[in-house]
Amino acid sequence: MFILNLWQKKPLQIAIVISILISVICVLLALLQQVQHYYFIINVHKPFSNPNFNPEFEDLIPTDGRFFELGYPIGSHNTHNEDSLENSVLKDLTSALNLDSEDSGSMNVLDRSKRHMGTDSEVYNTIQAALAFKMAGKNNKAMKLFEHANAMAPDNADVLNWYGEFLEQHHDIVTADELYCKALAYSPEHQAALSNRKRTAPVVDMLDLKLFHEIDKLKTMLKERMKLDNFDSVKKQAYYLHIYHTVGIEGNTMTVEQLRYVLETGHVISGKSLLEHNEVLGLEKAMQYVKLLTRTHYISLQEILGIHRRVMGHVDPLRSGVFRDEKVFVGSHVPPPPGEIATLMESYVEWLNSEEAHSMHPVRYAALSHYKLVDIHPFADGNGRTSRLIMNLILLKSGYPPVMILKEQRDKYYYTLKVANMGDVKPFVRFVAQCTLQILDMYLYGTRALSLDGPEHEVVEY
Repeated sequence: MFILNLWQKKPLQIAIVISILISVICVLLALLQQVQHYYFIINVHKPFSNPNFNPEFEDLIPTDGRFFELGYPIGSHNTHNEDSLENSVLKDLTSALNLDSEDSGSMNVLDRSKRHMGTDSEVYNTIQAALAFKMAGKNNKAMKLFEHANAMAPDNADVLNWYGEFLEQHHDIVTADELYCKALAYSPEHQAALSNRKRTAPVVDMLDLKLFHEIDKLKTMLKERMKLDNFDSVKKQAYYLHIYHTVGIEGNTMTVEQLRYVLETGHVISGKSLLEHNEVLGLEKAMQYVKLLTRTHYISLQEILGIHRRVMGHVDPLRSGVFRDEKVFVGSHVPPPPGEIATLMESYVEWLNSEEAHSMHPVRYAALSHYKLVDIHPFADGNGRTSRLIMNLILLKSGYPPVMILKEQRDKYYYTLKVANMGDVKPFVRFVAQCTLQILDMYLYGTRALSLDGPEHEVVEY
């Protein structure tokens, strides 16, 4: 009765008090949830300690992109010398990426030809002609016919196996191994492909290990280069290139200069959509959040949702940081239904923090973390960007620089993911390793180019 009388006399004041109490309760519940979350991590789950934990390159992501040491303050004008230097660095880094991506960015021979399905007799006649040219030593003509047969019958195990044998004899054992594996995906009992794969798999594994060793060697070199005075300028332009290519894969049309202007000034670009602006802003926020996470050993579900929330928060705030509630199709791949996502994500987080994952080479671990999340496809949109950020979080935690996948490598990127969906994840892991090597080359080339062009003309061997 007392409360009712008070409500009738002072309804506004009572409403304010109730609102404050509700807000306080919500804050306390949120804090309690966080305490329970970290208690579970520390006392219940007790994650396996990552032996590779060594976040040495997290400073490649700035805490605030507008305040680079070599950048100009917001509101002031950049000097001609600074502008010239930054354009020169950007040109050098882009040149290095273009050189490195000529091979890794091109489509695999399995998908080079345009698809046009042929009849069985057409495929058979093409293969017979290819084998005849091969026997006659006319390898260029044989190669074109094998490619044509593969384009007409991409799921024919015999064609894939013959094509693989031809490439293996001409020293492309990696692609041959991929072809044998693809043949077995369509025909698991194919005896010739089984025999061939048994022979090539160990050799390809050794080649992959050599690639990892090369990455580790260049990573050590990069640690030394980070001490050079010119490295901050390289880091700055590499950061903008990373954002440019990451959103570019999704179809964003902003140039490096345009997105840099948006990030440094907060102003808009005439002729560019609100969506494109928001994609750039969201990715920057997500990258800064990833930098904060590099100092923790454990990767939690809340952190994955937090990454997605930042990626999509400006683009689709209502669906950012939450699992999808609808069935989706990704090309020929059908991700699991919404009802299974929560359980699959729990298993995914458990794997991320497992001894099995941490015992892998960090590049393999990072690549698989990307593929596994894309395979689940837990969100309505932003799965690719979130997966690439998780991949880079793992690389940064393990002492490797973040990897960028170039816009020009989009087809190869999606192709290797498609092959992984068919059962062979090695091409995708190899692709990520090549991208890691490419980024290391870019940083090393950039610092070397600046040293050669600098006032002292210092020559840095590399």
